[in-house]
Amino acid sequence: MSHLTLPKRGLADVDAASALARLSWDELLDYGTEQKNLRLDNVEIAVALRALRAVLGRLRIVFDPPFRDQFGFHQYWKSRGMSDAGGWAKRRAYLTGLFEPVLAQLETIENLQTGQQDDRDSAAEQITEVTRRRLIDGLDAVRMKIMDELAETGAPVERPDLFWWGTLDEVAFLDRLYDLDRMPSLDSRYATARLDLIQHCINNDDFPADWIYRDERFGIGAHDGRLLRFLAETLHPVVRPEQVEVQYLHAFYNSVLAHDGYELVQVDQISGAPIFAGRRIGGGVSGTMKNIIFAADGPKPEIVLGDAVNNDIRIVRNAENCLVYDRPLNPEGLTWADLLSWWRDRQSLPTEVSDLDAGRDLCNRLWRSLASKPEQVLFHAYAQAYLLREDTIRCPALIPQVYLHYDPQTRRQRGGKDSVLGRERMDFLLLLPHSTRVVLEVDGQQHYADGMEAGAAASPHLYSKMAAEDRALRLKGYEVYRFGGHELTRNEAAVTAMLHNFFEALLAKHPFTAL
Repeated sequence: MSHLTLPKRGLADVDAASALARLSWDELLDYGTEQKNLRLDNVEIAVALRALRAVLGRLRIVFDPPFRDQFGFHQYWKSRGMSDAGGWAKRRAYLTGLFEPVLAQLETIENLQTGQQDDRDSAAEQITEVTRRRLIDGLDAVRMKIMDELAETGAPVERPDLFWWGTLDEVAFLDRLYDLDRMPSLDSRYATARLDLIQHCINNDDFPADWIYRDERFGIGAHDGRLLRFLAETLHPVVRPEQVEVQYLHAFYNSVLAHDGYELVQVDQISGAPIFAGRRIGGGVSGTMKNIIFAADGPKPEIVLGDAVNNDIRIVRNAENCLVYDRPLNPEGLTWADLLSWWRDRQSLPTEVSDLDAGRDLCNRLWRSLASKPEQVLFHAYAQAYLLREDTIRCPALIPQVYLHYDPQTRRQRGGKDSVLGRERMDFLLLLPHSTRVVLEVDGQQHYADGMEAGAAASPHLYSKMAAEDRALRLKGYEVYRFGGHELTRNEAAVTAMLHNFFEALLAKHPFTAL
């Protein structure tokens, strides 16, 4: 065991589990892709996974992958069709879905146990008092939806209570999250929170149903991590076995939390019933989008500040060569339906023109802005799979040639020098739910070599510049994915399959939700 260092005695279970999860994820990811930087052999990864399952078990986090070592993982991905074209992307997506929810649950538990959020300025908390109030006040509407659905079945309808403690009582529910015997009592007659709650929630039942949101001992009303952990527990199958209630409550919670950038996602199951955990949606880019200037198919537009105080821009020359989307974004980002609606208005398309025909018209205009064959291949694959279909107009719009920075001078005016602002345009941009922005870059030879002739020498300067610009984008919250131009000009069927696998994995990572 030369490479695997076991946790030191006394290290918190959460810290040990986080370290083991990240180690196992990294090793399996490398084993499933390049197999160049493996630190653990098959026996050592088996020990790491066994230790991870044991520590997570103590934390009541279910983790039971369908393999026990590297060889088992290999057999699993072969049996599940992850060895064909695009297999790397499939294996990466599978491991992300396996380990990311575990780390999210560990982070929530850590915040809950250590009071990490308590030490931060309250402004750092994302979930507002308005959202917390909606979570309390909106339950009546959820009750009515459940009653309506049950009435349609013809079964006797009883008004569901939908108390947060489900089929348990308040004390039994809170025992699942807190050590009530070590928490203080607010009633001077009792020594612990347990005795306090037994008296007021069970013996006398003189607390209102929503008292938990105002009790500072539990932090539900003030701290994001604690609230998310609490809400996820109200959906646990032990707490709430009726799946109709779980379905409606889950949808209700997410519709409210989404406005503050959080969601509850399924991370496991028990006997077919889902287990949820809270997470921040995407990560996202701060600030509000005001303009998207994109798809230029002619000379560079000249932009001025029409109102410097409000940061309003105006295109004073070459506006006819580019497109400008200036409508506000909804929480789902920029969908193809949004872009089609804007395009219809811009082009004054009559209502008898179908969405499919309008989509073809818009795709043709976007196509004209693509200067290279690899970019055209990528756009064509996405358009055929998602955009030019009757049933997918709510998918994300793929926006080509989007201005990120704007330098008033052209490269010729700068004497061939780069702009001081760095990369001016993004090859493609996806605006996904909750301020998530994904950049796709297609790298031709000009990105990494001096000259365009065959056999041109690699350029460390160009590579370093590209890496620095990617870092800057990521630090702002963008996700950046790069494609080599060469990999998009191989066998057409293989390239199409690779791109479809990539987009499926990407959109599964950032699913659209009905709000």
